[in-house]
Amino acid sequence: MLSLPKHKMTVEEFLAWSEGLPKEAGRFELWDGEVIEKRGPAGSMNSERSQHWEAKGAITRALYEAVKRTGVPGHVATEGPTVRFSAKKAVEPDVLVYFGERVARGVLEVPNPAIIVEVLSPSTAKMDLSLKLEGYFSLASVVHYLVIDPDKPLIIHHQRGPGETILTTFVATKMLRLDGTSAIPTLDVDLTEIFSLT
Repeated sequence: MLSLPKHKMTVEEFLAWSEGLPKEAGRFELWDGEVIEKRGPAGSMNSERSQHWEAKGAITRALYEAVKRTGVPGHVATEGPTVRFSAKKAVEPDVLVYFGERVARGVLEVPNPAIIVEVLSPSTAKMDLSLKLEGYFSLASVVHYLVIDPDKPLIIHHQRGPGETILTTFVATKMLRLDGTSAIPTLDVDLTEIFSLT
């Protein structure tokens, strides 16, 4: 079993540490300088359940198709890109979308995500619904944050509103419109596959 570092780290130290880990070690994030386990190694209690990976795959495909339809250069990334909140906070969302040039080869971070997706699991649900909500919207580039409960399925859509507001809706339709801004296009996301998972 992997022993997590006991000392506080910066994001740079965390990325150097995590880059050397084998994939089967699990997934980790950095919160206030402390390494936390997002998903443990294969066989552990917080390993990913089938409904989690099915929901993640379905939303990844749906976002990819929505981005492709716009004709605008955009990229969908899953399982691994790091998003930095501050010098001592960095997380790995389940799925993200960014627009513009593709990040360089060998890069571990996406500095300007526009759309973030977290799929709830028992070990991460509380953080995904609270601290990460605040963290993601502290980034000027983030416009939409989707939280998917794969056990229902239920999708909560948080969208950056005017000023400091965040608009939250529970998605009940199979087509979700993610409004664009001057920096990103409007996306029409087909959620049929996700809603068919139960």
